[in-house]
Amino acid sequence: MRGAEFLARLRDEVLVGDGALGTLISERGPGLGSSYERLNLTHPEFIKELHAAYLAAGAQVLETNTFGANRTKLAPFNEADDATAVNHAGVLLAREVAANKAFVAGSVGPLANQRGPEESISFTEDDVREIFRDQIVALAEAGADLIVLETFTDMPQLLLALETAKKHTNLPVICQMAFHEGGHTFGGVHAGIAAETLAQAGADGGWDVVGANCGRGVRCVMAAVQAMTAGGDWLVSAFPNAGLPEYVDGRYLFGAPLPYLVENAVRMADLGVNLIGGCCGTTPEYIRRISGRLRGRKPSPRAHVSVPAQLPAATAVVDLQPVPPAGSILDRIRVQDDPSQPPSAPRKRPLVVVELDPPRDMRYEPILRRARQLRDMGIDAITMADNPVATLHMGNMALAQIVQKEIDLPVIVHLTCRDHNLLGLQSLLMSAHVMGLHHLLALTGDPARVGDQPGASSVYDLNSFGLIELIRKFNNGVNNGGQPLGKRTRFTIGAAFNPNGRNLAGQVMRLRKKIASGAHFAMTQPIYDAERFSQMCQAVAGLDCPILIGSMPLLSERNAEFLHNEVPGICLTDDVRRRMKGLSGKEGRRVGLQICMELIDQMVGTADGFYIIPPHIRTEMAVDLVDHIHRRIPRRQEIR
Repeated sequence: MRGAEFLARLRDEVLVGDGALGTLISERGPGLGSSYERLNLTHPEFIKELHAAYLAAGAQVLETNTFGANRTKLAPFNEADDATAVNHAGVLLAREVAANKAFVAGSVGPLANQRGPEESISFTEDDVREIFRDQIVALAEAGADLIVLETFTDMPQLLLALETAKKHTNLPVICQMAFHEGGHTFGGVHAGIAAETLAQAGADGGWDVVGANCGRGVRCVMAAVQAMTAGGDWLVSAFPNAGLPEYVDGRYLFGAPLPYLVENAVRMADLGVNLIGGCCGTTPEYIRRISGRLRGRKPSPRAHVSVPAQLPAATAVVDLQPVPPAGSILDRIRVQDDPSQPPSAPRKRPLVVVELDPPRDMRYEPILRRARQLRDMGIDAITMADNPVATLHMGNMALAQIVQKEIDLPVIVHLTCRDHNLLGLQSLLMSAHVMGLHHLLALTGDPARVGDQPGASSVYDLNSFGLIELIRKFNNGVNNGGQPLGKRTRFTIGAAFNPNGRNLAGQVMRLRKKIASGAHFAMTQPIYDAERFSQMCQAVAGLDCPILIGSMPLLSERNAEFLHNEVPGICLTDDVRRRMKGLSGKEGRRVGLQICMELIDQMVGTADGFYIIPPHIRTEMAVDLVDHIHRRIPRRQEIR
């Protein structure tokens, strides 16, 4: 059995793996337009040439061109139905070249991230098992000698892939994770803990191999395998990148000098690593050189020292429950209107927040004047959108800081995933904290293509669910990679909630997930239907999450029809549309305000708060609504 022979060889000699396929395909390939993996079907001779180059260079293990051949990664190319064929072909091509001179490793990478404007529900564990099973079984049936699970950063997902491989095949499994500085994965797991966890999850007797690949270059792989080899007698693999990449003319180029790479490969062998190859940026020449230095070498004895596998702050701190931090404006919702009443009988006083969006030019002074007026009327906070409807506005964080400093009024800053990648979002969160902006509304964001800037693109590294989870991590004192921030942030986290759609139960389910992810409060789309408000209240009963009800005064019949027919999430009743029919100008604004006031009258005493959204050209309409609310609920100066 080739699998048993592979493991026996690893214990007797240092084996040399192959190098990168993806970067070679990018460099030499027939062009994009489909996934690299589908080249197994469309350009088999080209893939065989790459395998042959590595075999000639001395590789004793050839990985199949199937790293991304699962349906989540093939789906964007409309190739998900080809997954089984792609995996079969990948093994057959490598086997034909190997001709029993090298072992064939079926390559399996992590699933595609759940990203994009759709706030979709993540895969269940059974979904993950099924997706990995389809790929792993296809690789095994086609004749792979072993399975290599590589470049994983999420330990739970890797454990599910390992479980699936052990259940559905009898092949050896290599489990490789990507690490950053300090020997931690981007999910916050230390290499020593990873090795121990994976070894325990594999079959007894060391049937599996643990290791590191990709990540942030040679240094990070070296730190990881140093911890792995020091912690136990398990077999260890190392496949480092050729240094850190540089982005040049649309391609990632890796420029670490070959002598440096080769010497580090030898150092890894000195530590007791059993299998050494290369990842991104490595070439057949690198494999030829390390083969010349390592081939036939016996595994080095390991110095079993106690390597402190200190857990990063992500797992060392106690995860904060989704309760508002001290000083949150949510503390103002319930107050004692009558000091003679016992504490057991509080009366609900709704929050009142008003949206004043940053200007579309450089003139922000009118926003300050309106904010000062609203502050004097006793509102609780201003909210500021982040390029609403993908339309260019001044950055909301800079203006929010000015409002808080000059007006002394809290600002709820909207933060979208559309305009910022994961790196940028985290920088913004750190900046918001030091700027004193401690109230955030986490949003996915409207696609850039609907906006006013041709050529702008959407990012969507995260959606709103992921952003809420990210902010919660910051509140726990760590960044997305599990690295400590030095202190905890104290963000009060808001979430969007749309009760207007036909599927109210589905929207409530989304809200529940956002609360579970860490949201402290929700803000709704404008509501124009008292009956729908009542239905919403029943549907969210029992949720420990204040909900601020959106209220947007209409301007005219034209404005009403536009909102109803073209703006997602807004739905007017037939009665509201009838009342606005034929109206414009001053009369349209009067009736629009009257509709909002009537709805507020029916919600006061039940609503946790009101989120007033005046038209940006008619912010004075917010003043009328705030005045109306305060006539119904006398303001309390002491809450400020």
